Amino acid sequence: MNRRVNKLYQDGTFAIADGNLIKGKKILDKLMALAPESPMAIELAGDFARCSGEIDEALSWFERLITPEASSDWRAIGFMNIASIHQSQNKTDQAIRYYREALREFEILGEKDQLWSAKQVIGETLVDGGMFQEAAQTFEDLLDELRKYPKRRAYLDMSLDVRVGLAEAYRLLGRLEESRKQWEKIIFVAKKYQDPLQLATAMDGLGVICQIQGRFDEAKDLHSQALQINRNIRNLEGQSVNLGNLARLHIQLEEWEQAEQYIRKSIKIEQKNENLAGIAFDKLILAEIDIGRENYPAAEKKLLQLEAMMTREGKSDDLLAISSQIGLVHRMMGRLDEAYQRQLRVLDRARAMNHADGIPAILDELAEIELARGNKEQAKEYWHEALEHYEKLGSEKMIQSIRSSLAELEF
Repeated sequence: MNRRVNKLYQDGTFAIADGNLIKGKKILDKLMALAPESPMAIELAGDFARCSGEIDEALSWFERLITPEASSDWRAIGFMNIASIHQSQNKTDQAIRYYREALREFEILGEKDQLWSAKQVIGETLVDGGMFQEAAQTFEDLLDELRKYPKRRAYLDMSLDVRVGLAEAYRLLGRLEESRKQWEKIIFVAKKYQDPLQLATAMDGLGVICQIQGRFDEAKDLHSQALQINRNIRNLEGQSVNLGNLARLHIQLEEWEQAEQYIRKSIKIEQKNENLAGIAFDKLILAEIDIGRENYPAAEKKLLQLEAMMTREGKSDDLLAISSQIGLVHRMMGRLDEAYQRQLRVLDRARAMNHADGIPAILDELAEIELARGNKEQAKEYWHEALEHYEKLGSEKMIQSIRSSLAELEF
């Protein structure tokens, strides 16, 4: 009987993973008839309910796996499933809590692979939730564990992925030189072990650091190299990211035609892959191009749609950028009070996230609003604070821009 139960469980898991719910339901019915109280039947029922869109029912099934009487292996599976559901619903705090419960069970079991995978997921969830400092600490601790493990060579791929997460967390915290060191380490290891995917990812990430610091020629070279690698290995997702970053680079240079050419290519890829998050990012770039061309009504329409979408998706970093851009558009349309109140709310969110490049950008925009409202002293205060942040980041273009704005206030 055990062999039959195991076989049904495996077949049902594969069927549901393949999206074949009809076959999965038939197998689930057989498993329930044979062993209705078995953990395998309970988990499969939860998986089926989740894939069918019955989230509350799925949670009720998975909660049966985490009872005190259940074994640690099934409790871990239950906690991981519950956590991932909360994560998909953008309930970051609840997701983290259940992931950490799973960690305790993996520690009891001595399952290093699953333990480390869960820690990696926690770090990624913290980044998505805008908790960059906690994410960085999580990745640092995990990387330290991996480095100390005697058979660490077997975990090279995981170590590189963790470094990618750590580099992103550092960037978002404004720790740009630390981020740069992580990307450079990934490039070194990727070249050594001939990993083109990680090499392209790291070159693109390093290019973003160069963009923030105003080193545009270096950034363009890195993004272009990454794009060529991704084309060689036919990595469409990577190509889209590279094209998006090249588009944003040309926006910073106020080269609207070149920016649009790159982002239109990216959109074609994302539409082909039916990647809603990617399409949303590309539409944000298009809205920024509209702003550059002073087509504010078109930009506002795109941005309001994106804000609604990203609020549902729970992408904190993207939502911050979108909301701030809406404020900018409202300023350019003369809706100054509306713009000011929006930017204050966005600034509060950016400060809570310790968003290093978001905070000074919003302060800069608040200064522009106050200047337009005739409040020069308040504008000066915002610009001085923004300047302090940009000096820490080493963003030469923005440092010069704000110093120029402050100098103009003196005349």
